[in-house]
Parts: sequence; structure tokens; C-alpha cells
Amino acid sequence: MKRALLVPICLLLIACGLSGCDDDDDVTFVNDYYTGLRVIHAGYDAPPAAVFLNGALVVDSLEFGESSGYALVLSDVYDMEITPADGETAELVSIENLVLMPLEVITVFAVGARADLRPLITEDSRFLLDGRARARFVHASPDAPAVDLRIDSADGTQIFQGVSFPGVTDYTALDPGDYVFVVTAAGNTDPLAAFDDVALETGTLYTIAALGTLNGDDEYDFMVRVYTDNGDGAGFVDLAPAAAVIPD
Repeated sequence: MKRALLVPICLLLIACGLSGCDDDDDVTFVNDYYTGLRVIHAGYDAPPAAVFLNGALVVDSLEFGESSGYALVLSDVYDMEITPADGETAELVSIENLVLMPLEVITVFAVGARADLRPLITEDSRFLLDGRARARFVHASPDAPAVDLRIDSADGTQIFQGVSFPGVTDYTALDPGDYVFVVTAAGNTDPLAAFDDVALETGTLYTIAALGTLNGDDEYDFMVRVYTDNGDGAGFVDLAPAAAVIPD
């Protein structure tokens, strides 16, 4: 279970503190000198992780697939280190000179296998559309080919096309409602995985992330997790496999 010191939409004392928390259900900036920061552990075989900024512990245990939620951080340049939460000295991910710009909202994904874990840094949107949802796709499954994300069937409408590991798309607007997502290799209509329907709600931002591996011989299932990018940024739902076609 995650134990995050990087508290969503609240205080993070790095260099100096904020004046307090805001009760709004979105990231609310105290002034123009803070950045919204979230960390998501997408390293399928990596242990629970601790996160440090400039040597200060900000998340003490983040398990695979979990989100720290957003926190407000003084905008500056930081060194970020992600290490095993059990106190091992070996770094999993190291980012030097991570620039946190005023009023930006970003997510740092740790993606890949433990032996080759790497950061994927995304700028998250705050822009909402009346009567629409908005979603993007993150490819965080290192042994999967470039993929398309389709609706309803393997030859259905493509929402995202040709996304390679490690990659992230722009946000796209979608009508609210129930969606059946199917993952195929890019340009192919043979399904790699298909899932039961998921509801996308109006006025909500989503990151749809492909996680795990396609290797049927290991213990790490290929999965799709849908993170909510507004609100506190900690929420997610896993899509239930419907008719997954996973290579042996």
C-alpha cells in the first residue's frame, strides 16, 4: 500500500513551504511559483519505490501501478531519485536537473523493466471541455510493439495510432459514455488485448496506460489502467480483460 509524503494538493517542504492546503477538487496554485507534480510507478518488475527530491524523501512507498497523486512543489530545478522503498542503495531512476516550471502540472512515470527503468515525463492538461471528456494514451509495456487503441473491436475506430514504448500521446476529446477498448499492433486488426467497457465522464481528464508485458511466460500480465488526471490525480481503474489475445 502506498504511503505518500507527497500529499495531494497540499504541503511539500522543499526549500520552502506553502501556506496551506486547498479544498478544491483540482490542483489550485497558491501563486505563480508552484508546479503540480505526480509520480506513477510503471516499472512492472520493480519493487515498491521511494521518491526523493534534492535528497528529501517525498514518497516513501509507491507500488507498481500506483500514483502518488498531485502535490504542489516550489518551482525550481531538482534532482529526483527513485529507489527501492526497502532501503536498498541502488537507484532505480535518477533524473538530474528536473525543471519544474511555474503553473505546469507534470507526471513522472517510471517505465520499463527494473534493469532498464527510465523516466517518462509528461505535461498534464488542466483544460476541460464542456460536455466532453479528454484522454491520452501512455505506452509503458516494454515488450509490446507500437500499438493502436481502438473502440469496440480490433477493426474499430482508432483513437490513438502508432504509439511506441515509451511514449505518450496528446489529449483527445471524447464524448462521455461507455467505451470498449481494444489494443492492436499498429496498423493491424489482430487484437493484442481487449477489455470490458469503462465509463468516461464529462469534464474529466484521463491517462490510459498500457502496463506489464505481453510475454505469456512471465508473471506480469499485460494490463490497461485508466488514471484520472484532474482532481487529486491519485485515482485509477483497471480495465477487466474481455477477450485478451496474448502471445505464448
